[in-house]
This record gives sequence, C-alpha cells and structure tokens, in this order.
Amino acid sequence: MENLNNLFSKKGIILQKVAEDLLFIEVNDRLPKVGDFADKFEVGRGTIQTVLKSLEDENCINLEPRGHLGTFLRYKDIPSLLKFSGSNQITGVMPLPYSKKYEGLATGLTSELEQLALSLNIAFMRGSKPRLEGVKEERYDFALMSKFSALEEIQQDRTLKIALDFGEKTYVSGHGVIFTDPEKKKLFNGMKVGIDSFSTDQKRLTHAEAIGLEIEYLELNYMHLLQHLKAQTIDAMVWNVDEIDSISFNLQPLTSPLAIQYEKQMNEAVCVIKKDNRKMDYIISLLSSKGIVDIQSKVVRGDLIPKY
Repeated sequence: MENLNNLFSKKGIILQKVAEDLLFIEVNDRLPKVGDFADKFEVGRGTIQTVLKSLEDENCINLEPRGHLGTFLRYKDIPSLLKFSGSNQITGVMPLPYSKKYEGLATGLTSELEQLALSLNIAFMRGSKPRLEGVKEERYDFALMSKFSALEEIQQDRTLKIALDFGEKTYVSGHGVIFTDPEKKKLFNGMKVGIDSFSTDQKRLTHAEAIGLEIEYLELNYMHLLQHLKAQTIDAMVWNVDEIDSISFNLQPLTSPLAIQYEKQMNEAVCVIKKDNRKMDYIISLLSSKGIVDIQSKVVRGDLIPKY
C-alpha cells in the first residue's frame, strides 16, 4: 500500500503518528474517536479511517467496533507498530568500549532490541557530559553512564531522567589508585596526578581521594592515562580496576571516605533519556534489565562473543 510503502508521504506521516499513539493504548482499552484523531493531526476523518484500516490489514492491530460504546483495541503487534511509527532504528551513546563490561552492555542492549525487531546504532564517546549533551540535542535516543554522573546532571537539568538502572557493578567493578612507584600506598603532597575533566566520575573521585593534599593535576585524556603512568609523566591516577593487571601495576584501593561514598553509585550503569521522549521511554520499558545484565556477564566471562 502506498501509505505503508512511503512513510514520508502525507498519509505515511499520519500513519506514523497514529501508530505511535496506538503504542500507548493498552489492549482492551477504548480508542479515541476518529474525529479526535482527525482534529489532533489536522486531517480528514477519511484519512484516519484509511490509516487504521491499513494497520489492521498489516496485522499490526485488531479493532472491535462496539457501536455507541466506541472502538476497542483487542490486539497490537508492538514490533510492527514500532516499525510504522518510524522507530525501527535506535541510536545510543556510551563510553569507549575498552571494558568488557561496556561491550557486554552493548551486546545485551542489541539483543533485547532485536527481539522488538529494532536495530541499535551505537556511538562511542569519551565523557558523560558530552554524551548527555547529545541526548539533550536529540542526536541520540539514550546515553549510558554511571548512576553518579546521571544523578548529578539531572539535579541541574530536569529535562532528563533515568529510564533504566542495571544494578551494582554493571558499569565498573570498582576504582583504585594506580602508582608509578611500586612502594606507594596512598597519595602524598607534591604528586603529579592524571585527571580527565570530561569524565565526571574520574574527576570527582580523584579530587575526593586527594582531599586536603597539595596535588599537581595534569589534564589528560582518560584513555591515555595508563600510557602516561608507564612513561612516568604522572605519579598516580584513579582508574577503573576491571582492565588493570594488579600484578603489572601497583594498584591500591581508595582510602578517602568521600571517594568510597561516591563510588557506590559510580559502579552502577544507567540509561538516561529526555523526559519528553515518550516513545523511547516506552521502548525502554519493554527491555529486560536482567536479560541485558545476564548477557553482560557472559561477555565478561568470555562465554559470549560481543555483538553490537
């Protein structure tokens, strides 16, 4: 049918809008009147009737007219409605995939969305703030980050919300302080410490761990910190312990009570969206966080090859 094959025709655009509205109507609930749809989308009643008939012919929905009681939705095929609402592709942004945990989350999200016949396009970006800016500018449907970074940003920008929380140790297993000197156990005055201000977590943890000390901070890219440590251009850095070989590096636990308190929310991965992105909120509500985390665990153990 023309209006289904060409979603950018006039009827196709109305079909997308009606299909999206139908996503939020529960099975066995009454539909708005045809006239209400027509007024909402500023088209004739005949266009709405044609669109609803087309969706029924495609087995997207099953409607039951009940006279003066109205028309009721008796069945809806969510993947089909998502496709016709223009949501066949989802775009997310997440940290650079240097960690198996991140690769596991990407794999789990890809798998869950495939069950809804949706494909996931992932952009990888350093720093939680740039990722959230992309969501606010609607370049991305969602962003993955730590719960700590998400809550900090949401306090300042109420247009954002956490749509899905994956639970403890799904973002990182923990953080530690890595020293160039194999004998050092904690930070001291005068040390050169690498810091990446684009990474909210790393910056806040580093400052918390060094509280009360006179530290020389060297602004560096998070991904280059290890190289600087090996080259001894810095004395120490705070880093994700998941990808650190504790035999090759002098890795010590965090000692500052404030840093330890911060880290409790920094190890949890969350998915952040715009509050007014109603369709994305609905799609995420259909995902199983447990299913995603189970896949993440398999990737981390090496039982599953990453796919994203």
